[in-house]
Amino acid sequence: MHIKLKVKELLEPLQTVIGVVEKKQTLPILSHVLIQVLKNQVVLTTTDMEIEIKASHKIDNQDSEGSFTVYAKDLIDIIRKLDEASILEFIIEDSKVYIKANNNSFELNTFNHQDFPALPKVENSDIVTIKRAVLKELIENTSFSMGNQDIRAYLNGLYFEVDNNNIVIVATDGHRLAIGEINQNNKLKNKKTVIIPRKAVLELTKILNKNEHNEVSINLSDNYFYLDSDNTTIISRLIDGNFPNYLQVIPTDFENTVTIDRVAFLNSLQQASIFVEERTKGVKLLFKNSELHIFSHSERGTAKTQISTVGLDIEIEIAFNIHYLISILEKLTANKVSMVVPGNDNQSCLLSGIDDETYQYVVMPMRI
Repeated sequence: MHIKLKVKELLEPLQTVIGVVEKKQTLPILSHVLIQVLKNQVVLTTTDMEIEIKASHKIDNQDSEGSFTVYAKDLIDIIRKLDEASILEFIIEDSKVYIKANNNSFELNTFNHQDFPALPKVENSDIVTIKRAVLKELIENTSFSMGNQDIRAYLNGLYFEVDNNNIVIVATDGHRLAIGEINQNNKLKNKKTVIIPRKAVLELTKILNKNEHNEVSINLSDNYFYLDSDNTTIISRLIDGNFPNYLQVIPTDFENTVTIDRVAFLNSLQQASIFVEERTKGVKLLFKNSELHIFSHSERGTAKTQISTVGLDIEIEIAFNIHYLISILEKLTANKVSMVVPGNDNQSCLLSGIDDETYQYVVMPMRI
């Protein structure tokens, strides 16, 4: 088999699918990318048996068509250093792929393309159509709170809860929780809940960032999540487990509610973070006389900042992981934020934008 492709025709889809490929794989073929050359397009596929990403690119009409696999990391290292207009010449034999580019030549191992694994076709799924920009924002404003390698697998993903009138996305690592909710008509027979794995969420975010379509359709089945858009598809197995009842940790007593200027709060925390102890990452907040005093301390020094607040008359002292607060304030866009401070029956803190309840963030206090 003898195939010629331009670097640009191969590089763009390869950059889309390469994130799935891990350095260490149980099966050697999973380190490869499947390349399928058709008359007027090239299709690249990668998988780790949990996630599969497929990306295509239009090409000049080919004299010959065919499929082959090649080690993905080596291929991208070879072509990303070449000019986009350069021509790659592939000569595929039984166990070798020979690549010629300009005056360079490379010899790579290959596998039988028919042995390349594929995830099952998604069937009996519920289809939800959503504006691309809305889905992108929902994921970006919640996914930072996902767990990472937690022994509780259901925390290492993003929870989707979809019914006829709403889409709710929730992420938690057990110490903080992010909720994003929008209202829209979804035309579903029954309420659907799924947990998408962390790795798939990260790859989905990349796809949505590159996507130019106004709307995307997501398929939710009992075992798989599927999105097809802009010459790219992603299929992912779902996490099997029961996501915790996130409503139980949202404060119900709003007596200790304070309004704070978001930018002033964020700036003060960022200044205080200079002297936060690396081990605890804790910052102390003291609400007193309509002011918020922020204290941080490390072996290098201390920081004390102060900003005005509205609505909290009693004195409350409490500590939080400073990075949790900063990440939340960076996601919120309102000028003023509402903060329900733990006290009375509340065991957690609730932050949200004033006059914007699309996103709610819960943070557990800490001892320092």
